[in-house]
Amino acid sequence: MIEIRKGCRFRSTRPIAVTCMTSWATPFTGGYPRTLPADEMIVVAHDPSANATAVYCDPKRYRALHALMVPWRDRLQFWIYRGYYLCVPLETLRVDCEPQ
Repeated sequence: MIEIRKGCRFRSTRPIAVTCMTSWATPFTGGYPRTLPADEMIVVAHDPSANATAVYCDPKRYRALHALMVPWRDRLQFWIYRGYYLCVPLETLRVDCEPQ
């Protein structure tokens, strides 16, 4: 079994379903179902807890994927929008991604 922990890098071997989470300066977090394209690199942002079913990841091509992942109406609120990250199921990392 593949060990998944902070700093591990994975490459998607096919398009995978993820949740794109948005960060804001206000006490609010949003999210959108998205598809990460094949051959994208992601890095695990935190060690998963013992009972976790998913983990947060940062895409290596953050800027290039920004428009694909986050709607323009969010990106244009630059005074409160702080960025995005991906929530990826652990099983998806194990089955549909390759460790790098």
